[in-house]
Amino acid sequence: MGLLADRLDNMHVTAVAPGGAISGELRGRDCVRVTFAAGRYQWLDERYVEQQLAGLGRLLWAGRMKAYWAAVSEALGTSVSGEDPPVGPRDVDYQSARGGIVAEGRSDDGSVQIEVRGMRDWTVRIVPGSLRRFREDEFSVRVQQAATALIRDQFAQVRSLKDTIYGTAG
Repeated sequence: MGLLADRLDNMHVTAVAPGGAISGELRGRDCVRVTFAAGRYQWLDERYVEQQLAGLGRLLWAGRMKAYWAAVSEALGTSVSGEDPPVGPRDVDYQSARGGIVAEGRSDDGSVQIEVRGMRDWTVRIVPGSLRRFREDEFSVRVQQAATALIRDQFAQVRSLKDTIYGTAG
């Protein structure tokens, strides 16, 4: 599985939010970077950016899963496009519980908070005034902090759930 770990460590996914004002990239397993279209940051408000970041999160996660299954396919030498259906009650319990996980991440100063349920329903909250208080690069760092914390929380909860359901964190 060294090939798979290498592919996941070197994964690179990019996406553009639906309104086109914000782009993002996911590098490796949990490094997220966002950038704003030239000249747009100064004209945006928090509510709009919240919606755009939520959309960007969905797109990056979908791209990540596509890249993940491509990496699994390469490592196994056969085409894999998703999970096998549940085979027993523990699998059903695991998939159901995983779909209900609420992962959270916030920037170090709390100005950006991201929450996602089942990696489907994304909510982003930005403290009012943050876009005017921070330069574009400073705000982008806060989004990166929140996104990285969210991904790590999701993975930690999945590991814990696997341990609870299957008796192993692997």
